[in-house]
Amino acid sequence: MNGKIPGAGDQVVGYPSHPYGMKMNSEYFVALARTFEAHYGVEFQGISQGPVTDPRERLIQFKTNIDVVMSVLERGGLGDWLADRLVEIGDSVPDEIPLRIDVKHDPFLDDRLKVANLPEEPQTLTVRNSISGKEKQLKIALFRRAGETAGARRAVSEIVKWVNHVTDNRMLTLAADLSESINLEHGSIWGHYDPETNPLGTRLKAAIEEAGNASTAIGLVGQSASLEPDRFAGVWAFSGTYGAFTPLMYLPARVWSQQNQDSKFRTGVLHILAGHSGPETAADARTHFGIFSPQVWKLFPRDQVINLSFWDYNDVAPGYFAAAEIAAREKKVGVVVIEVARPDFRVADRSTFADPDLRAAAKGLYVIRDFEPGQPRHGYVVAQGSSATFNLVSVLPRLERAGVNVKVIAAISEELFDRQPEAYRNAVLPPEARQDLMFVMSGTRRMWPLRNVGSLTDDYSLTADQGNVWLTGGTEADVIAEAHLDPDSIFAGVQRFAKERPKRLSRQRALLDALG
Repeated sequence: MNGKIPGAGDQVVGYPSHPYGMKMNSEYFVALARTFEAHYGVEFQGISQGPVTDPRERLIQFKTNIDVVMSVLERGGLGDWLADRLVEIGDSVPDEIPLRIDVKHDPFLDDRLKVANLPEEPQTLTVRNSISGKEKQLKIALFRRAGETAGARRAVSEIVKWVNHVTDNRMLTLAADLSESINLEHGSIWGHYDPETNPLGTRLKAAIEEAGNASTAIGLVGQSASLEPDRFAGVWAFSGTYGAFTPLMYLPARVWSQQNQDSKFRTGVLHILAGHSGPETAADARTHFGIFSPQVWKLFPRDQVINLSFWDYNDVAPGYFAAAEIAAREKKVGVVVIEVARPDFRVADRSTFADPDLRAAAKGLYVIRDFEPGQPRHGYVVAQGSSATFNLVSVLPRLERAGVNVKVIAAISEELFDRQPEAYRNAVLPPEARQDLMFVMSGTRRMWPLRNVGSLTDDYSLTADQGNVWLTGGTEADVIAEAHLDPDSIFAGVQRFAKERPKRLSRQRALLDALG
């Protein structure tokens, strides 16, 4: 009464009132309970006798007194009145609220978003603002010709534009001051969002708050205007930053994944862009390494996240839209993560690859170089990351002249590869190959791009944490050389791997034989 508890003084309010801070049947708790007893004419059992130490008796007392509380609802029709009132309030909310979007149609299921239907040639489209009526020309290049200079990150704005074109502006982006740098800025067709002057804008103005921006994106994708639980009517969203800083986004994304798993309703997809990742980013300083940090995005239950690591411009569209096609149809996939590096490399000439398919990245893993027929095989080399893969491809002719016969595979996404037919998986990387491979990658040996690899993989792989030390930084060339991912280091590492194949296999056989 008047902020006082009879016999206990001031009422405890705010966060100190959390039950965790109250001891069982403490003096204050009992005094507070007495006010409930006096008001409703009930009596709690045993609370005046102090805390209960026996676990069984404690649960019995808890259940007994919860029943006392709930019994109040059975008096004088109070429970019925409360239930009826809640139903009445719910029924007063109209089911049919006029909306701009068609809530019975999910645009993310549009066939134009399927990998097979992506246009290979640059598109110049006339787009119309469905609210203002304004028209403009929109250029989109999902693929580029071999030899053009454009890093994988340059394709990010193109995939976002294509999604917005197809879905009528349902892909939102939040990236603060890095929006331009990580190539999200130009994914918006109509610019910054403003609820009054530009409601079709998809680029949200944001502060330099990675966790806050990810949380905002989650709040957006977690909403649906559909009345059908299995149909989605809402938006998808991107938030991004340097790969080194994306762990700040991990906590809200993890909670979102849990929420998405348990929700009975179809929701949108959260996209995280590690826009400047890999050792290349160390040119900004050691604080900006994208080597260890991006690996937090593997810390989800399998199949609830799709990780995409792109090295070539022409991998981005097929790889991303393969992931998007899955996420739009499999509810459990609530997060898509894209990792790209800053440098602008020449677009790969896929006519020289064993798998020349322009859309090969959609398959998760694809073959760059196959074994030379009729020659001794020296093992499998799996590449991931921009500089790592580009430099490996550049030394393939030199390795061939040295008599090295390895199968070279680009690893874009283990999650996409897992979804391929068994025949394809076995053709690219048969189960036994995992005992006979090395990685050349921009990440760290602490977490491989593929699971269940052999016991000697660590001994022969080339990674950005070579020597188990932090890189010191410097120019891009300095950092790549220090990471042993420059062409000469890759040549030497792959040659050693090939030459020591008999030794490698013998060591592994000895380990198995030692088991008896």
